[in-house]
Amino acid sequence: MQRTKPHRWTLIAICLLAATIVGLTLAPVSTVRADDDFKSLKKEYESAKSDESRTAMGRIIEKMGATNEKDAAKYLLGELADDQKQRKRGKAGLPGDVRDKIVAALAKFTDEESVGLIGEAALDLKSDKDPTLALDQFDFFKALATMKDVSAADETLREALADEKNPFIKCAALEAIRQAEASRFTKDVTAILLEDNKDWAQKWLIVPINTLACLEDIVDTGDKEQKIAVVEAVIAWEERKICLDERVRFFGSKMLNAITGEAADMASVYYWKWWVAQMKAVGAVDNSSKPEGKRSKTAAVPPVFDTAPVGKRFVFVIDTSDSMKMPLKITLEEIEKRKKSGPVTKGPKNSKDGEEDEKDPDADNPLRQLPWKEIDTKIALAREELSRAIRTFAGDRKFAIVTYSTEVNVITDGWIDATSGNCEKWADKAKELEPDAMTNIHGGLLRALKISDRGTDSDSPAVDPNTVLTGADTIVFLTDGWASWDDQSTTRVKDKRNNVDGSVGDGPFIYGENIWPDILRQNLFRKVIISTVGIGNHDKELLKNLAKKTGGT
Repeated sequence: MQRTKPHRWTLIAICLLAATIVGLTLAPVSTVRADDDFKSLKKEYESAKSDESRTAMGRIIEKMGATNEKDAAKYLLGELADDQKQRKRGKAGLPGDVRDKIVAALAKFTDEESVGLIGEAALDLKSDKDPTLALDQFDFFKALATMKDVSAADETLREALADEKNPFIKCAALEAIRQAEASRFTKDVTAILLEDNKDWAQKWLIVPINTLACLEDIVDTGDKEQKIAVVEAVIAWEERKICLDERVRFFGSKMLNAITGEAADMASVYYWKWWVAQMKAVGAVDNSSKPEGKRSKTAAVPPVFDTAPVGKRFVFVIDTSDSMKMPLKITLEEIEKRKKSGPVTKGPKNSKDGEEDEKDPDADNPLRQLPWKEIDTKIALAREELSRAIRTFAGDRKFAIVTYSTEVNVITDGWIDATSGNCEKWADKAKELEPDAMTNIHGGLLRALKISDRGTDSDSPAVDPNTVLTGADTIVFLTDGWASWDDQSTTRVKDKRNNVDGSVGDGPFIYGENIWPDILRQNLFRKVIISTVGIGNHDKELLKNLAKKTGGT
């Protein structure tokens, strides 16, 4: 028998190796690569999360969204769920805008299975039984609302909008659509104003408030037919005369002003009928024949620290930390130079027809009434202005006062009816405030959101029916500095802002980047207006985000 020569074995081996390489080359590898990419990104993300590097976390999350891999979608959904669990326990959860990055990443998934996972995750949450789940629903809905031309995503959102019994799933969908500026849902959102549902109009006012807030941001102002349909829905709502709530009308008037440029109040039905007739007849408004329309503005609530409160329930949140003992370094003249703008729905100084707005009864700055020669410290200014405001506050409204230093106290022990006697009493008590200890900004704001007819505490102020139905309409928040303590702090540690040892608490809500996202999330559906007042060197980014994102000043 002839033996095979060694070079033949070498040739055979080379051929087999070549065939194997060709086979591997021709085999589909996209799934493997996507899976490998996700596994690698997951390790990177968890490392960045351990290091609390929100910038790196956000960058990796964006890459996960680009994989379009269902395991990546599952992982991101899990991160949102874990974050919400942390927040329910009073923890900080994901830092800064990382949660928003996850929602944006989920919106990039286009495969049917991943979109289905997100939709099922949203609708499977029973927020009618546990309203806290509406916060998770909002996240999933926002991802779906951000998607373009994905029918399964739109069907899920329309199912939520059409719910006739659960106000929380409805508000979750409305807020998601508003933030995504998804104008394709304008007709569906407008239809809510036409629903014959007394619960929305007389009890769950968060539904019309969120509907009107949503329309303000999604209506295409260049679409005449769309604007007419919205105004006609508002007319129908007003003609039913089943809701006279001031905050609903505030948000409605604000929306109408934004989409039409007209400054008439939502309740000026005759005016808006004329506007519709003009738009249908000639496509524009004839100013020469314009009827009287009640100018839209907030009720005559006395301004506080040069801000205009809205509604009937107000909380004053006052900084009484030790730094408030410091000398006041701002003058009345400097305060008056600041640009005056606020949560009002008046038109511009000169309206389109050349008429001037009605004179503002609060145009004369009430701060001039203060005894400025006696005001030499920050706390002195806070005491005098709070006292002045409360003394003039008598009327059909309620107020509460929250003070915060290291500890947070509702010194009124809940709502106080603004009778003349009560206003005099609490105006005097305001002058007794004394500064002490550290600065618990998060605790002060959170406690303000917890106040209701049932008391001053709530496990879930964002969705607790008591706080939703009888909580604050406006919060006026004053601080002179930067947060240094929170309700979870137990000891002092180094401040990462200045590397000073033992100067801040060890809790999760010390830095503005964690404080304002959590407060805004607590306020997601309630739409409480937060006006902020900063004295001296303070956390401007924190105050700006709180005011701008809630409609305050």
